[in-house]
Amino acid sequence: MTCFRHVILDRDGVLNYEAPGGYVTDPDQWVWIGGVLEALGQMAQAGLRLSVATNQSCVGRGIIDLQTLEAIHDRMRRDTAAKGVFFTGIHFCPHTPDQGCRCRKPAAGLIEQAIRQSGISENQTVFIGDSQSDLQAGRAAGIAAWLVRTGKGKNTEAALKDGLIQGISKENVQIFDDLGQVCAALLATA
Repeated sequence: MTCFRHVILDRDGVLNYEAPGGYVTDPDQWVWIGGVLEALGQMAQAGLRLSVATNQSCVGRGIIDLQTLEAIHDRMRRDTAAKGVFFTGIHFCPHTPDQGCRCRKPAAGLIEQAIRQSGISENQTVFIGDSQSDLQAGRAAGIAAWLVRTGKGKNTEAALKDGLIQGISKENVQIFDDLGQVCAALLATA
C-alpha cells in the first residue's frame, strides 16, 4: 500500500452525520460521527496533513449564506483544535449542480485546490468519501479515492458492486466501515 502523507476528507457523511433535510444549516446541527475526532487526532499526530473538500450547494440554493457556512466550519475547527488537529484547508463549492463549475465534485477542482495548498504530491494524497461523486472526483484528480460506509457509503458501495458508477471499477476502490478503519490502514503504512 502507498504511504500517504495527505488525506482529503469529504465532510457530510464522513466527518459528521447528515442533517435532516440534507444540509447542516446551523453550527448547532453539527454532530460528529462517533470516533471521527479520535481518528483525526491520530492521523494528525502521525504527521498526516488533513484537508476537507465538500460540495455545499445549500449556499447557491440560498438555504444558508457564506457567513453561516463559515460559522459551521469554525465549529469544526474549534472541535478539532481541541484534539490537536488543524486542517490545511477547508475547500468548498457553493455552486448548484446546474451551474457547471469546475470545483463541484465529481469535477476535480476542490481536490486540486487541496493538493496545491498542502504542498504534497498527488501520488501521496488520498481522498476519503461516501458518495459516487467523491469517488469520481478522486479519479478526475488522478488520486486514490477510498470509500467509507458511513453517510451515503453503503448505498454507494452497492452501486459500485453493481457496476453503476461510471468510470469507477470496484477493484480500484478500498472500502472501510468508517474513518477509524481508514486511520488504522493509513497508520499501518506510515
